[in-house]
Amino acid sequence: MAKDKAPDGDLIEADLRFDAKAVLSFAEPACVLDQNGRVVLANPLFSKDRGLLAEDGHVPSAPVAAVLLLPPEPERSSRRVQVGGLDGSHIFDLFAFPLVTPGWRLVLAMDRSVDVSLQNALVSSRARFKTLVEVSSDYAWETAADGTFSMVTPKGIAGVGPRDLIGSRPGELLEPSAPQAAISPFSTPVPVEDVEIWMRHVDGKLLCFEVSAVPLYDEHGNWCGARGICRDVTETRKHQRFLAEQRNRERIFVRITNVFRHEADPSDMLQVAASTSTHGFGAAGCQIFTTTLRPDVLVSRPQLVPTVSFGSVGTAEQVDSLLQRLLDGPKEQPRVLEAGVFSVLLAATVYGGRLVGAILLWRGSGHAAWTDGDRQLLASLSGQIGAAIEQRASYRLLLDASRTDPLTGLLNRRGFYDEMKRRFKRLQRDAKTAALLYLDLDNFKLVNDLHGHAKGDETLCFLADILRNNTRSTDLVARLGGDEFAVWLDSADETVAVNRAQVFLAAAGALISYSAAPDRPLKLSIGLAIYDPKTAEGINEFVSRADMAMYSVKRAGKGSYAMAAAAGGRR
Repeated sequence: MAKDKAPDGDLIEADLRFDAKAVLSFAEPACVLDQNGRVVLANPLFSKDRGLLAEDGHVPSAPVAAVLLLPPEPERSSRRVQVGGLDGSHIFDLFAFPLVTPGWRLVLAMDRSVDVSLQNALVSSRARFKTLVEVSSDYAWETAADGTFSMVTPKGIAGVGPRDLIGSRPGELLEPSAPQAAISPFSTPVPVEDVEIWMRHVDGKLLCFEVSAVPLYDEHGNWCGARGICRDVTETRKHQRFLAEQRNRERIFVRITNVFRHEADPSDMLQVAASTSTHGFGAAGCQIFTTTLRPDVLVSRPQLVPTVSFGSVGTAEQVDSLLQRLLDGPKEQPRVLEAGVFSVLLAATVYGGRLVGAILLWRGSGHAAWTDGDRQLLASLSGQIGAAIEQRASYRLLLDASRTDPLTGLLNRRGFYDEMKRRFKRLQRDAKTAALLYLDLDNFKLVNDLHGHAKGDETLCFLADILRNNTRSTDLVARLGGDEFAVWLDSADETVAVNRAQVFLAAAGALISYSAAPDRPLKLSIGLAIYDPKTAEGINEFVSRADMAMYSVKRAGKGSYAMAAAAGGRR
């Protein structure tokens, strides 16, 4: 560690990392303390003569040290201390700032002796006090030993005149629903500055005052009242609240728009938007709805369906009623509606002049009412969410196109295997069975050769309809390519799978009309495989068993089905 230089040196590099000359030349008393509270550096103003240093000059004086030992308070940046020096009594505001080296502090002492003396002189003389405050914009008062007003300047307080205030108690002016000071400045036993209190004006308007007061004592030292000034800071507080709300709106807006930039999946964008909006608005929950139509379809009254939720609000009937009122009313600005015990802030999400969804935020009876700031923020966010909804719809169109067979509308090979892999993992986790059917058209090539590909396409679409109309919505139906098809049956055992194969074969009897020649009729060959969760069979083995069973039907004469041997060769 580098050696420290003397106070007339330039830099204490290892421990302070700042210019020591700045401390020495500071216009007010300043010093640096190490982790043991000893003085490392002090300018000439931080001296014993002013009562800031102890006799040995190496540590702060007892009053200063006692104040520096007090724990920090978030709302107070300084501590006031009164010390006695060789040149008289001084009052300082002490500021302590932590340095880079752990435990080291920079201490600044701002001399407030003149300010305090002037303030004490003003409030000690009642006549002078009254003369000054009567020409000021503040509200001056004095209370007696019984706690009632004994003097109020002519303008009164909160719309109440001095005649009505004299003899009344200050507490009658205070707003009971607002937070108040722990010690009332109207009966304070110690000097207080800028204590915040809330009063209700006679016209019903809520007012905020900052009160500074000093206690009054008689010649025997007995408390006999208080004297002070109220400053109306209502507009200041409104402005501060407005700025805080604006900063909060900007923070939420930036957070959600950043999510939109970084999330690859548009569905994830909406989910994060719902959770972020809930916390940012101080709401109980959020729900985002989207239209059921494709982006290229325009209708006057689209249907809204729930897409993502963070919490739940009311019943399905109440939510439907809210959405209908949204669709029936103006959509330019967010609206506040009631749903049971909830107050709901809802807005339409519009993209390109077209309604693409809606966003609902709700608060319970114990929450604050929605403000104009909340409406403004949601109006801004609804545009961003509308763009995300549109992006999600376009993404789904592209995804569907990449997973769908364009001729039949069934899943293609990629889409089928992606979904099957996902479901296969679920089977392994839930220990449930499933069936896989591989289907192939017999004698299909001759249809294309003799009647052309248009007739062949018609045949494939007819078979697709047979498979689609004889499966459940939870099943998967795919065209793997050419004349090969596959069907996944959720939660199916061997009995269910065989029954479904027989249904397919019976319905496929109508394919005879598409045959190219009487001696080469169109038929179906079907291979079945059942997944047993008790085995450790992988997905590739499962698919291979169904495929091999289908080809065994081909070799045996076609137009039938065959059940694959169980995993491991067991039947």
